[in-house]
Amino acid sequence: MVGNWKNMANGLTTTTIQNRTCHIYVSGDQERMTKAGRRLPVFYWGVGEADRASVETVAALLEERRAKERTASKGFILAAYESENWNDDFSPWAAPAVFGTETFGGKADATLRWLTRHFMPYVEANTFEIARFSVGYSLAGLFSLWVYCECGLFAGAVSCSGSLWYEGWLDYVRNAATACRDEPDYIYLSLGDKEEKTKNRRMATVGDNTKKVYAMLCENRDHVKGILEWNRGGHFSEPDLRIAKGIYWILKQFDV
Repeated sequence: MVGNWKNMANGLTTTTIQNRTCHIYVSGDQERMTKAGRRLPVFYWGVGEADRASVETVAALLEERRAKERTASKGFILAAYESENWNDDFSPWAAPAVFGTETFGGKADATLRWLTRHFMPYVEANTFEIARFSVGYSLAGLFSLWVYCECGLFAGAVSCSGSLWYEGWLDYVRNAATACRDEPDYIYLSLGDKEEKTKNRRMATVGDNTKKVYAMLCENRDHVKGILEWNRGGHFSEPDLRIAKGIYWILKQFDV
């Protein structure tokens, strides 16, 4: 539990929680932050199966950037959890395949239940005043926005190259946007500048949809600080770097 990790700063722990493999990276002195009355940012990040290497890379990129810009005194926790069935675990409702036969099972609610009942209590046990942020790439980026809108437990979201072309997504956000938390929140969206250039008609909507989601969640909402950042390249260009950029943006904006 985090309460027992105060001497494990800058360390990555891998464990199994209710049949899911989890990777938890602790940075900074949480005990010192607590005494200073600061909230601890915790980033819940859905990753693919056997993806510890990506967590290590993102943690290293964050520490490198924080050391360079002298923000290393601000601690955080990166709590990554693996998915064995990507299309089911991160899809909020069932949808047909957009290529091949890979349909979407719509079991995001089960993933959210696991997060709230098992992973969050484990990560946050015996600790501090925290602020939760959901993080994801591709379909997990869609999920990160869905949980932000769905349950009100998160202070923001990082969605990088999110599958915002998903069937029914714009209607969901349009109806859910007003239900988000009415207090300071932080939304980071990013997309590669080549991602919408595809022959697949549904996936080609990702550029316009990302802009519309940004407008609905961030514009004209005084309590939300958001950014839509465009990266060079396609969907598979430097995903770890894109995730690290999103998390670091929130770390810089968030008043810990």
